[in-house]
Amino acid sequence: MIKTEAKKSLFLRAKGLGIMLVILLLLSGCWDRRELENLAIVSGFGIDYPEQGEGYLLTFQIVKPAEVRAPGSGSDGGGSSGSKAVWLLSSEGTTVFDALRNAHHQSNRRIFLSHNQIVIVGKKVAENGILPVVDVLIRDPEPRLQQWLLIANQQAGEILKLQAGVEKISATAIAELMENYYLTSKIRAVNLHNFANVLVKKTMSNTLPIIGAKEEAGEKSFIIEETGLLRKDRLVGYLDKKETRGLLWVLGEVKSGIIVVDLPEKKGKASLEIIKAKSKVTPEVKDGKIRIKVEIKEKANLGGETSYTNLSSSEALSYLENLQAKVIEEEIQAALKKARAYQLDIFGFGECFHRKYDKLWCTMEENWGEIFSQIEIEVKVKTAIRGIGLITRPTIIL
Repeated sequence: MIKTEAKKSLFLRAKGLGIMLVILLLLSGCWDRRELENLAIVSGFGIDYPEQGEGYLLTFQIVKPAEVRAPGSGSDGGGSSGSKAVWLLSSEGTTVFDALRNAHHQSNRRIFLSHNQIVIVGKKVAENGILPVVDVLIRDPEPRLQQWLLIANQQAGEILKLQAGVEKISATAIAELMENYYLTSKIRAVNLHNFANVLVKKTMSNTLPIIGAKEEAGEKSFIIEETGLLRKDRLVGYLDKKETRGLLWVLGEVKSGIIVVDLPEKKGKASLEIIKAKSKVTPEVKDGKIRIKVEIKEKANLGGETSYTNLSSSEALSYLENLQAKVIEEEIQAALKKARAYQLDIFGFGECFHRKYDKLWCTMEENWGEIFSQIEIEVKVKTAIRGIGLITRPTIIL
């Protein structure tokens, strides 16, 4: 009996040791590992047409690890004085994938896209269709779908050469600009996943931010002031900052920002900080007629004023609420007008009808762009001012 138990115990120990050895073998290394010193880490890249010939011209912004090292982290600190933190590499090919692989004619390191943050498509390429050039990025498992997609109002490669303010890597600065869009809510940030998701919806149209150059004190830097309208995947028009925020109100993507209202009777202006906003879109069919009802609810704080009048009374706050509701409605109507002129449903109204009126939708889907441009759209805005700051009257009369 004792011998049997001893054998059993020995067997269990041997089995456990075998399992541990298998686990150790599996954890001993990665079969597909890539050493950092063998990689050219891309932070952003642009897609253009070459000046001569056919195909595509890619411009890669490749990080120089030694030049972006934090001060004090090593003997050479933050890199050589005056040296650039990135290397711009250009490559041509018949297709985007071909141009990507041809980059290895110049780079001894493998082009690595897993850390890429932005993809900028040149204007001419965008006007002819974005999908063929981003197909490889959506298809290949290496690039992340979270990378931001933008359109340049010129050659994409030229944008990657611009200054990035306090950042050493302009692609990082642009990516952070996209992530912080809510500070103004006048930019609509779109990543590859968002773009592809809208593209499969037959009646909803995509928008993408337009990035351009701005010169100040002799130095050029990037700036985003417009939003591109796409028919399927082709750039056909633009929204300005006012129209862009009008779009964001409807989509429920306004998180923050400043609403400036005129005070005609007070001869000044008031700045209201958006602290919360939400939207509700309701499709309706009544007596054979279809319409859309858009409801916006917004809360704000009084951030400042240029008048000499006390705006802290309940009457004054109610007055301000009506003024900002009017501004919000004007922004929405401006976006609607532009989108209806192009017959592009950038708001996703068609998807709302599809979900609620499935059978009716079958009769509308084919001609939704034309229907969208003509249907009644009712906009209702309700606002509230929740705070006025640490003072209750203008500083000048405290």
